Amino acid sequence: MYGLGITHAGAYGDCIYEVPALNILRSHFDYICHIGRPQAAEALGNTGLIDEFITWPTDYKTWDPDYTRQWLTHKTLHIEIDAHVNLHKIIPGRLMFHDNDPKYHMPTVCKRAMNAGKNHFDEVTMRFQEAMGIDLSDAIGQRPVTKHTHKERSWLRDFRYQHNIPKDAFLLGYQFAGSARHKWFPYFEQAIQRGIMQRYPEVYVIGLGDLDGEMDWPMKYHGGRYVNLKKSITFRKAYILTSILDLLISPQTGVFVGAQAYETPKVLLATHMLDETICGDETAMLTPGCECAPCYDIVHTCDIDEAINAPLCAASIHPDRVIAAAGRIIERKRRIEALGIQPLMIAKLSPFQESAR
Repeated sequence: MYGLGITHAGAYGDCIYEVPALNILRSHFDYICHIGRPQAAEALGNTGLIDEFITWPTDYKTWDPDYTRQWLTHKTLHIEIDAHVNLHKIIPGRLMFHDNDPKYHMPTVCKRAMNAGKNHFDEVTMRFQEAMGIDLSDAIGQRPVTKHTHKERSWLRDFRYQHNIPKDAFLLGYQFAGSARHKWFPYFEQAIQRGIMQRYPEVYVIGLGDLDGEMDWPMKYHGGRYVNLKKSITFRKAYILTSILDLLISPQTGVFVGAQAYETPKVLLATHMLDETICGDETAMLTPGCECAPCYDIVHTCDIDEAINAPLCAASIHPDRVIAAAGRIIERKRRIEALGIQPLMIAKLSPFQESAR
């Protein structure tokens, strides 16, 4: 048996970056083991790409090389690993920075120069290629496509029925936030509730990422047109759900990264980074209008717009821009349905030719 070990400290989206390379490496190895955080199992489980996940304990001492070596040796005694790839500091640490990283304090202009022209999927693929000497050029520029299990296909097929959503409704997925404060868009009610939903009665909003149900009360008066999934689905289900949506509106989160597998139209609420995770031309990127963005920092606090108690970058994306970007997709679907174009043909039409600025 020929085995591959992958060590990666990344969270949901960081693990999805591995998929294009893994789609090729799967045919080279009989056994692939992934060592890292619990999020890796949620992101890459059910894909058929990983045979075993080894999860770090909560008190794992990543800073102690002796501890790391001993722990890994103990956990992998039952595995025959012929090749190993360490993906630490490929994206976080080299292109994006935590506040305990010395590069966090670099001038913003330097961070932007380092990220110019970079795509995170391709950066991780090249790391695999450099470490293993296997030609992965066919993975460059590819989407993170994975196979759906039979159970997942059944769940997607029955989703509208399970939530009492009409067959002809427009499904708009809204991802509330990721792991950092500057990803939370402060104008949800203005843009979605009082904007899109009032203007377009066929729109049903699927809430993703609102784990504590904070939006249940303000959204209760829309006649069942708001479905908040909260903690009822896994990360894997959240991002494969985007395959059946008519539109996804999201900040830069793991779900947005996973959604790159599909040609579903998307609106990116860009804050701390721009198009580094975008595949294809179906995404409208709404760029922030403040000097500090993009900062390429992974932070939980940043400069605040005191008037609305929200980060400057998120607050600078006016709700009218979100309504306009979504409106183009909704109106486009209306025109397509009026012309009688078959659903299979819709995916071939690119909804965006350039970013909505």
